[in-house]
Amino acid sequence: MTSRSLTVWIVLAGLVTLLFGGGYILAQQAARHAADHPQMEMARDAVAKLQAGASVDSVLPRTKIDMASSPDPFLIVVDQGNRVIASSATLGGDPIVPPPGVFDYVRRHGEDTVSWQPAPGVRSAIVVDAFEGGFVVAGRSLIGTENLESSLLGWAAAGWSATLLVLGGVAAIRLRR
Repeated sequence: MTSRSLTVWIVLAGLVTLLFGGGYILAQQAARHAADHPQMEMARDAVAKLQAGASVDSVLPRTKIDMASSPDPFLIVVDQGNRVIASSATLGGDPIVPPPGVFDYVRRHGEDTVSWQPAPGVRSAIVVDAFEGGFVVAGRSLIGTENLESSLLGWAAAGWSATLLVLGGVAAIRLRR
């Protein structure tokens, strides 16, 4: 009976691990995917307006932000040579643009969604789309999403630990019999 209880506990512990691990992965991926949605709409809207003849300045958010300190969304309009035409974002007061490979990808495949780290500790979820005169980069800080992911991991780890402790207690009681 002792060996059987231990075997059952190990199987249940494995199932609990899969359940909590899988749940965390699903929740983390849902949170990260949701972090792209405001930027998708911003980029697509700006591209449509620019294709219809709107001025570059008219598609930019009114508020200028420093990417290192603001969670607010931003928009960068880049020409075909990957040079900033206009931007609502800076990094330390300077204009910033994603690496050329991002634009190369968009030229070949269309819209791209990536995580961009232009400086240590500065991470943004960006969407890059092309228009006739260049590219639109819409983004916002990932700090809120990363904080949510950390909380999700903490809750998953706490639930996993508590469940294993309960299972261990049940197994210990069964082993005493």
